[in-house]
Amino acid sequence: MSQAILHFAVGGTLTALLIALVPDVPYPRTLVLIGGGWAMIPDAAKLASHPALLALHDSPVADIFWFHRTLDHLDESDSVRLASVALVIFIVVTSLLERRSYRAPEVVRERGDGD
Repeated sequence: MSQAILHFAVGGTLTALLIALVPDVPYPRTLVLIGGGWAMIPDAAKLASHPALLALHDSPVADIFWFHRTLDHLDESDSVRLASVALVIFIVVTSLLERRSYRAPEVVRERGDGD
């Protein structure tokens, strides 16, 4: 089972890359955070021992939450190193996409008063 920060970082990174493909998405930074949170939903079973949440965490359906189950199976050792690498990738990707958005030229508006 991998660490929650790994799930958040992977979810946030994949959401950021997806948003980069779609022009003019409103609130992109908020959506990246929501994508990271989405990836952690199956881990809610750790907070509340509800049978439905426990079943979701271990089912293949958990992969709709940014491959949650697959990540848990790939990182059975709960690796801090892998979580750290995923977090660094998340920071680099979001920083590069942020820089890209600020470097894009703004739309020049034409004045309608004949100037």
